[in-house]
Amino acid sequence: MPSFEPVRAILRGLEILRVISEMGPISGTDIAKQVSLPQPTIIRILETLISAGYIYRLEGSALYGVTARTLALSRGFDATSRLVQLATPMIEDLRTEIGWPSNLATFDHGGMTIAYTNRSAHGMSIPSRLGARIPVMATAVGVVYLAHLPPEALAAALAQLKTSHSRWDTAPALLATLEDRLEAARRNGHAFAEDAYLEEIYHSQIWAVAVPIMVGGRVVAALSSLVLGSAGPRNRILAQILPALKRTSQNIAASLEKDAGIEAQEAKARSSARRPSPRKAKHTV
Repeated sequence: MPSFEPVRAILRGLEILRVISEMGPISGTDIAKQVSLPQPTIIRILETLISAGYIYRLEGSALYGVTARTLALSRGFDATSRLVQLATPMIEDLRTEIGWPSNLATFDHGGMTIAYTNRSAHGMSIPSRLGARIPVMATAVGVVYLAHLPPEALAAALAQLKTSHSRWDTAPALLATLEDRLEAARRNGHAFAEDAYLEEIYHSQIWAVAVPIMVGGRVVAALSSLVLGSAGPRNRILAQILPALKRTSQNIAASLEKDAGIEAQEAKARSSARRPSPRKAKHTV
């Protein structure tokens, strides 16, 4: 919580800039409907944003759009770093709850990258490192990520994988079963790493299960739990850890949505949808 009262004018300006960025070109009247501010206040903020170079008014119209200068506002933002910052305490709580470590992975240029792991910190002797690139087709995080992509994004990701340097991502056997594995991941909400991959890389010492992290209906990362094969029957352990794994994924997503303001936007949209339209006055003759 801030130790001082927020500057309302700045908050209003940022909200108007967001609306123009998402919905522009847009008129001042329509902006007013989105932010529920008086028209004179909106005009002053619009003129200020024009003066600062962040928006422009279309010539010969009453519509406003954002300029390329708004791109400068995101230059210092690293989505993965923010994801890790918000997710780390929840992943550590998950480790305490279930007794097994986890990997947080993101899709990047045709491969999965480990953005955060607590394997070595919690005594699992199998090595792992931040930033490590792992296959998509053979790993739990990769399969569950692909499974929750929309069709066009999935097609683009698979096109990238055709040029992958990892033989696991171009293996005919994995490609032949891919659609079935993706459908199972969608149906179950989780995916497992391929046994052949675990045998070659880890000598079958571990197995892994992963769930997607969905933000605003879009998959942004995947979270896995890693379990020693000698710990007991997989089905029994899965029943113990999967609810906590899914709950942690949902909590991370909720934190990211709150951080991005998605919750407030969706709540506002729901409120607008529930609001009855004004009734027309009846005229008597």
